[in-house]
Amino acid sequence: MTRLTLVRHGETYQNFNRMVQGQDPTQGRLTPRGVRQAELLGQALAEWPFDIAYCSSLERAVLTLSMVLLKRFGERTLPLVFADALREINLGVLHGRSHGEWREAISGDPMHFRAAGGESWLDVQARVTGYLHQIILSAGHQHILVVAHGGVNRGLIASLLGFPMAQAWEGPGLGAPQDNTCLNVLELNDGGEVVSALVNDTRHLAEEFPGAGGGQRWLPAARRWELLPGGRGLSSNYNPVG
Repeated sequence: MTRLTLVRHGETYQNFNRMVQGQDPTQGRLTPRGVRQAELLGQALAEWPFDIAYCSSLERAVLTLSMVLLKRFGERTLPLVFADALREINLGVLHGRSHGEWREAISGDPMHFRAAGGESWLDVQARVTGYLHQIILSAGHQHILVVAHGGVNRGLIASLLGFPMAQAWEGPGLGAPQDNTCLNVLELNDGGEVVSALVNDTRHLAEEFPGAGGGQRWLPAARRWELLPGGRGLSSNYNPVG
């Protein structure tokens, strides 16, 4: 059995201001709230066994991983891999624009839309799914941590559970919501099939962030989600640009 733990980064200034950050290396700094979210995530994961951690090379993910590492118990270090392949979507000329401007720019199917100089959500899904199978899972580790982004995590979850990327952007109980520093825990059997999945779990934030809760659990036999207590998530949910 392989346990894959996917984490979204803490809140950034662009998340808070509803701006497009994507892969812009000058954007995506964690807010004080985002730092605290990452600290609480680190506390929650302090005793979890991990064999290796993979992380997007963008700063917001790296800082979130740093908080997780600082809280870990014991004397052993954790092998780290920083991967450009786990970066959020490249939105080209839309970087730095508001969400409203981003939505107005979309033409046709949102999953196929590419801004000039950028990539589509389906491109992102193909990129991260390829990296998951060719690099992460092929290494044979049992307990894997991945720190990445809302769109990246949605792409991975959709691929592993076998539903369309567009569905991943739907709301609680339908898609794969991704609050800042949420935990997504998927267990895969030896054949690579998901036998259990918990998505958007933010219980580690509950004492300080109203609205945090247990997220949703995948029911493989029924191929649907079960909302857990507090599963509707935080008020900042469903940021479509990660």
